[in-house]
Amino acid sequence: MNKFCSIFLLVLVSQSLFGQSATSKKVLFVGNSYTYFWNLPLTVQVMSEKDSVQLITKQSTGGGMSLRQHWNHENNLITKDIMDNNQFDIIILQDFSMQAINKPDSLLYYGKLWNDFIRNYGAKVYLYTTWARENDPQKQQIITDGYQKLALEIGATVVPVGQAWEKVRALRPDIQLFDKDGSHPSPSGTYLSACVFYAVLTGKSPVGLPGRIITKDRNDEKLYLNIQSDNDAKFMQELVQELVLGK
Repeated sequence: MNKFCSIFLLVLVSQSLFGQSATSKKVLFVGNSYTYFWNLPLTVQVMSEKDSVQLITKQSTGGGMSLRQHWNHENNLITKDIMDNNQFDIIILQDFSMQAINKPDSLLYYGKLWNDFIRNYGAKVYLYTTWARENDPQKQQIITDGYQKLALEIGATVVPVGQAWEKVRALRPDIQLFDKDGSHPSPSGTYLSACVFYAVLTGKSPVGLPGRIITKDRNDEKLYLNIQSDNDAKFMQELVQELVLGK
């Protein structure tokens, strides 16, 4: 066996031991409760497990946190340290839910700071466009415009979660996307958001993904992250396919 073959086999063995394939992508979600409710990052990872390109996700989150607070290490946030000590292919930025409405200059300012910081690590920047609150749906366009403006200025990719929510609310108001507080996502809201992330990050249609997202806990027991009816799951998947992939 020549030296090249030996090195190649060693790489394959190492990837197998650490649970990564040659086509895995490491993704960091930076945000707040809109990210950690119902464990959006892990849901996206599990959705990708059947694919040739697997998404290995990690999160840096805190309730109500903004990109400014992440930048300044407030509330024990260690986002910069996580980036220093890990190598990511993709980093997703999500600002406080009202920031694009009430403090659009802050979204732009700290979005640009984070972009410059992230680019030094060779990662791609994605922007998580959030949704308008249940009692104020007309604000969606303001939120969408704020993230799109930032994306154009820094060359980032937009993940149109808020737009998907807007469409589902118009077409299927019987699907309850919101938690009882009218702000945070219900399990259905997180499922829809995960479908959007899946489509954007993999470039593949979410149609055909299971309605039940299942993984295993630390004791190797079955753990249900999300449960949707077949009809609701299919509707959300097809809507996301059209929105993100145009088909």
